Amino acid sequence: MISFKEVIRTILVQIYVIFFYFSWLAAHYYTLKGLLFGRLLVKTAVIIYLTYMLVNYHFYHSTFDGNGPMLLRSERGLGIMREYFPVRIRKTAEIPPNRNYLLAYFPHGIFTVGMALNMQLAITHFLRLFPGIRPKVATLSVNFLAPFLREIWRCFGLVSSSKPALSYYLNKSNDPAHPDNADGFTSYMIALVVGGEQEALLTQPGKHTIVLKKRVGFVKLAIQTGSPIVPSFGFGENDLYTLLDKPWFRVIQKFFKTCLNFTPMLLKGRCGNYFLPYKKRVTVVVGSPIDVKRTTNPDSAYIEEIHAKVVEAVRQLFDTYKSEYIENGEEAELVII
Repeated sequence: MISFKEVIRTILVQIYVIFFYFSWLAAHYYTLKGLLFGRLLVKTAVIIYLTYMLVNYHFYHSTFDGNGPMLLRSERGLGIMREYFPVRIRKTAEIPPNRNYLLAYFPHGIFTVGMALNMQLAITHFLRLFPGIRPKVATLSVNFLAPFLREIWRCFGLVSSSKPALSYYLNKSNDPAHPDNADGFTSYMIALVVGGEQEALLTQPGKHTIVLKKRVGFVKLAIQTGSPIVPSFGFGENDLYTLLDKPWFRVIQKFFKTCLNFTPMLLKGRCGNYFLPYKKRVTVVVGSPIDVKRTTNPDSAYIEEIHAKVVEAVRQLFDTYKSEYIENGEEAELVII
């Protein structure tokens, strides 16, 4: 018999996925409605807010210091969704809070649930494993052009994946006496889903394909900021949805890609539901940091050297833990394109 807690978790997961999928459009719709049809006070407030939003977006890159609302990001808040799948995080090496880190996460999956429920919506377990480190998750910059909604994303640890925004955090001081570290934390770890949209569109249950061979921009950024790269792999991330390919939906995808620079996806999940994910365990395994030598203008040879280490580290993570977290894992293969 399904418990009351399980029902609540299921409802919350369903609401969150629908909110994540449609909130961007809803934010623009209601903002435009207020701007066009609202009373003078409403129109004035919207114009003032939009001015602030654009200034913050273009000049401050939508950055937000600190950990935000800790209660909501705990097990007593949105973290209760972790047990629906369930989602776990595994530490394989000590990571001291005396540096800022760039965590390279694979695979993207559909909604990067492993990252969302370990480093964004729920951070309690992360903070226990990595004390002194503030977790942040990078996402498309376009998400920070959604009026009002962007403030929620910022509070819950989402940051722009633009180079200025990432550099802002990776160049932060690690000195405990620095005013920015008055909260007791001295480090940032920024999770970047390296494969991006291309990798998301390759999502298939039981398959393990990641996009990494030609992705070197994150390596260059890590070298320029002197930030160690932390490889990680989310076992089960690709098993939460079946990605549907319908001819009629391709027109919609093309429109969004052309106009808004992102591609919506048509999904099938639990019980044929388009939004409720399958109940599959997701375990994020965090590897050992790959140290880099800070260089303002690194040459291509050094970038390729570090990139090769990242590729090898991700492959090693997969091969080491696949038998533990994948059914018939001995036969599982990681495809890197």
